[in-house]
Amino acid sequence: MKRLVFIFFLFFASLIARAQTSEIISQLTPVPAGTKKVSKMLPEPKNSLVKVEGKLIFEIKVESVTLADGKKAAAVIIQTTYDEIVFDIRGEKIDASIDVYARIRSKDKKIDGFFEDKLTVTLDDIKPLESAGKTPVTVRRVFKLPAGKYEIGVVVQNWNSGLRGVKFVKFQISDSGMVILSSE
Repeated sequence: MKRLVFIFFLFFASLIARAQTSEIISQLTPVPAGTKKVSKMLPEPKNSLVKVEGKLIFEIKVESVTLADGKKAAAVIIQTTYDEIVFDIRGEKIDASIDVYARIRSKDKKIDGFFEDKLTVTLDDIKPLESAGKTPVTVRRVFKLPAGKYEIGVVVQNWNSGLRGVKFVKFQISDSGMVILSSE
């Protein structure tokens, strides 16, 4: 019996180890020359039913990730919560749409690229919305970046409200890992 338990333990430990290191690597789209500040990159909301003054609050985390081949990568995690976004209720359909635009630049100007993501949150009824204000809405992307100093600028916009937030984070990737330098 002990031998069987030990074999199961080894099997599950190997699955967990693989799950922690297997990542989908995203690619940055090169930024055309002469592009202005990242905050000017998103158009104004179209067909916005509600215009709310203020900013959309979100967090940016940049974490070091060790890939299956032993190389380092950067995981960019952009997160807001249900209570920061406005949901559109039409009959039985409840949804919210969030656009994310992020630009990563290296200090030596060798890397200058962006990624965009559109996230739609759809709920079946209003009950989860009433009780889950702090439920996270997350976008996560992993990039292979060479060692160096970087800045990421992120714009997150909720189309139903017109709320938009902009943040910048400076970080450094070394061969041993990553250190966050500063954020605004």
